[in-house]
Amino acid sequence: MADRPQAAPVPSVPSVPQAPAVPAAVQPAGAAGSVTVREYGTRYLRISVRYHGDARFSWLRVPGPAHHRPQTAPSPAAGVALRQVDAAIADAGSGAGAGAGRGARLALGERAAASESGERGGVVYRVPGAVSVARLLPSGDDTAYRLSVRALADLGRTLRQLHDVPWEFAEPVPPHHGVGRLLAWISGAAPDGDGARLRALAHDRLGARLWTRLTDWAVAALEAPGRGGAVLLHGAPSTGWLVPSPAGDHSVLLTGEEVTGGDPALDLGWVLGELHELRSAAARGLGAAGQGPPVDYPAAARALLAGYLRKEDAAATVEALPPGTARAATLRLAVHMRDFASFVGWHEDLRRYADLLAETLDAEGAPTLRW
Repeated sequence: MADRPQAAPVPSVPSVPQAPAVPAAVQPAGAAGSVTVREYGTRYLRISVRYHGDARFSWLRVPGPAHHRPQTAPSPAAGVALRQVDAAIADAGSGAGAGAGRGARLALGERAAASESGERGGVVYRVPGAVSVARLLPSGDDTAYRLSVRALADLGRTLRQLHDVPWEFAEPVPPHHGVGRLLAWISGAAPDGDGARLRALAHDRLGARLWTRLTDWAVAALEAPGRGGAVLLHGAPSTGWLVPSPAGDHSVLLTGEEVTGGDPALDLGWVLGELHELRSAAARGLGAAGQGPPVDYPAAARALLAGYLRKEDAAATVEALPPGTARAATLRLAVHMRDFASFVGWHEDLRRYADLLAETLDAEGAPTLRW
């Protein structure tokens, strides 16, 4: 369901590598003016990447025909908080030496002009690269892998800074769109062809006990957090939103469309769930993940965790993660499976993904934290 990679060996808790030389695949050929260098997407979302010269790129995200809600910017108060977090990340990065710890900068989306996005509207992001970690991590290029590991460490630091901001804004907390899509699918309120076919299959493979567990976890994910209250969340962090600079000096995280408030476990678990899915797919020979060169996913996950955890928590690792991280990671696995069937289409590998979901649920999500 997602492309898979090659791995260069890195330490068990990876140190952040020095800025590497840039693989040729990351740098587009020079061009006069603006040129489209990549276009891809699903029935939910179409993405167009354009190069504007001088290491400047724009990522345009336009709703597809199955995307039924408008893309919206964060509330004004949340937007101010996001810009403050980004400024703090920039300040910390400016004082760091080459290869030192820093966070991924927040690339805040802007409403795209009608001339760019057409009638359906869209959001455009200004970033320093054309390729995300989703492509670099499994590329088979050692330098691209190291660039990805560093970017994941940056992502961990940025998520921790976001989660230090309490949701104390006047605006109500927006819904978590990923969990909302999952609940609509679970309830049968989104009867869409292959998505409905997958729902019947998953219900059969999970059985009543695990289907109830999945439902309960999804419902609980939308409830207001208890101790500590809601914090500022990215809402959908992933390797596809994480774009390293080809120079290797910093990374950016596309941010805005999914911003919400809630339990920090939702953000961190979202990325760990993605990495768990990729590792499991590679081990089982599923999709491109099972066909490509081997990838050291545990090292990638440990980089994320090393970035997220405070120095005093680093030895504790799992014990220091937000409670509920394993459940959130399991929900991410279910959401991606649902989205693939609904927005890409049926694939026979979905049967084995349903089995993976059943195993992960049965183990209370514990495999998602075993790195």
